[in-house]
Amino acid sequence: MGQAYFITGTGTDIGKTIITSALYLSLQTLGISVTIFKPFQTGINVENHTYPDISWFEQELGVKNPGFYTLEPETSPHLAIKLTGSPIDEKKAVERVRELEGLYDIVLVEGAGGLAVPLIEREDDFYMTKDFIKDCEMPVLIVSTCGLGAIHQVVTTQSYARTHDVTVKAIAYNHYRPENLIHRDNIETIEKLTGLKRLACLPTFADVRKDLRTQILELLGDQGYIQQLKEVFHA
Repeated sequence: MGQAYFITGTGTDIGKTIITSALYLSLQTLGISVTIFKPFQTGINVENHTYPDISWFEQELGVKNPGFYTLEPETSPHLAIKLTGSPIDEKKAVERVRELEGLYDIVLVEGAGGLAVPLIEREDDFYMTKDFIKDCEMPVLIVSTCGLGAIHQVVTTQSYARTHDVTVKAIAYNHYRPENLIHRDNIETIEKLTGLKRLACLPTFADVRKDLRTQILELLGDQGYIQQLKEVFHA
């Protein structure tokens, strides 16, 4: 039986899909059975009628059936559901996670936004992202940028996770520039404040299709990165 891991962000459009892809390619290169699952995808590309993240996973990484619930409005899932009247059953998404855990050693589950994003609005409350994480018994990996605001965003995300008994395993950074003093200090400060170990630091790619795989090969040349992968994913 495999294990699913939830990839969350400290905000929207910070690079969860890129980090998820990097982890997928890294684990796959190490010979580990791994897949990606995107249970709730909002925001259709009106030009080609595809869902960007799902399309990327399928076409660029070759992941089979990474999607589940797709909603056209580019909003929070709960609002997209209200706008479209789509029938959504969170139990079926949980069942799909369990099914994938039976087929793969590692399932990377990419979320929509951050931990406090509402997925489904009910009569008296909301079914939240953290509820889905807990129903699936998934540990979490946080994705963050490195610039101004990163410290607050990571600390508050971790605090929210602790409040709701969600386990955070590690953190990965996107848009990292090693020559930038703020970036370097933010990462060091976040580790001191939270105890979260950095799993990877990815740069801003000029051409992600071309440069991502090259970056993965560079990362896998670092034994420290490989050891971190094995510790986080028990691989």
